[in-house]
Amino acid sequence: MEKFGKEFRAKYFTNLDKDVYPVNHGSYGLTPTPIHEKYLENITGHANYPDKYMKQEQKEKYVQSLQALSKVLNCDYHNLAIVDNATTGINTILRSYPFAKGDSIVMQSTVYGACGNTVRFLKDRYDIDFHVVEINYPITDKEILTKFENVFKEVKPKLCMFDTVSSMPGVIFPYKETTQLCHKYKVLSLIDGAHGIGCIPQDLSALKPDFYVSNLHKWYFVPFGCSVLYVDQKHHKYIHTLPVSHSYLPSTVELPEEDEKNRLVDKFFFTGTKNFASIDVIPYAVEFRQQVCGGENVIYDYCHNLAMQTGELVGKKWRTSALDQKNATQISTMVTVPVPIDVPEFIENWPKYDNLVYAKCFARKAYTPCIAHNGKLMARFSCQIYNELNDYDYASDVLIEALNEVAKEEKLIK
Repeated sequence: MEKFGKEFRAKYFTNLDKDVYPVNHGSYGLTPTPIHEKYLENITGHANYPDKYMKQEQKEKYVQSLQALSKVLNCDYHNLAIVDNATTGINTILRSYPFAKGDSIVMQSTVYGACGNTVRFLKDRYDIDFHVVEINYPITDKEILTKFENVFKEVKPKLCMFDTVSSMPGVIFPYKETTQLCHKYKVLSLIDGAHGIGCIPQDLSALKPDFYVSNLHKWYFVPFGCSVLYVDQKHHKYIHTLPVSHSYLPSTVELPEEDEKNRLVDKFFFTGTKNFASIDVIPYAVEFRQQVCGGENVIYDYCHNLAMQTGELVGKKWRTSALDQKNATQISTMVTVPVPIDVPEFIENWPKYDNLVYAKCFARKAYTPCIAHNGKLMARFSCQIYNELNDYDYASDVLIEALNEVAKEEKLIK
């Protein structure tokens, strides 16, 4: 196994600007050069004879990618589909599941904005009710679960949507226990695993969700946009592609056993002409992570340990403490640290100033995303196998410098 860190970056992430301090892998991901080259090779191969690829090869390669992912996620590949990103996957479920008037959906206040808006769309268009569980960090998993159980008892929702790892703040949500709560109260579980596969270990056979979606381009090294969608077999007939396309089959249609088993695959492998190169490269990404990187556990251990070290380092510098640094049940390969800057205007109107701050971070080649949450400004650091601790030492200083400069320029401080 090769050594992770700067040496690994120099060898396998050559597309990355050598002067950049990449501490935000969680937002968009980054593809190793060998996988990126395979991706470009696939694009060229498709162009060599498009008719042959589309008519003879595309579905076969799609299925091969599902089979490769099924081994990583520990599930039947017939329950998987490929969509463009996690937001598309969430929309696919929410906008095709046959909700009835009076049904309600539960989600947490830290829901990813696009996914929360999809639920609001259902309310506006179809009068599907929703309930938001207020989550303010720092908070324990036990406290979160108590909040959800109380809402389940009171509201009796049809579906609950929640994260594996919340985007901002970047913390592990108690998704396993919440899924169990859903089973207990007969609530459908829709898991937004945008930060899922490649970020934290995932075992869908043990988890047993109704629906799950996870980006492959964030933490799994696949070029964007590419995401995997899981649908429990009992729901296959109710879930339709987005957009509805040639493979549409009414939910009322009954199929022979073998055709029913393949219903999801047959519906999703082709919804229209697009670039399929990201899908075709998935088995190669699996191979790279296993053979070059040493496997999922080796990757996770390095990134998680680096996240813990980063939380400790930045916390000491900033005289604060990373969220859940003590127990680490909420720290994945990302760590969130409150920022020690006393500018109330930042907290009250962060969207007004974030781009000004980020522009200064970009100029210094070290961008760290922040969010105003629970009366504090919080910074999220992502840790990857091409990183070392000094990346975060530098980036944390850059962020403080940028914040102070904007505060002075905007006359928020003297």
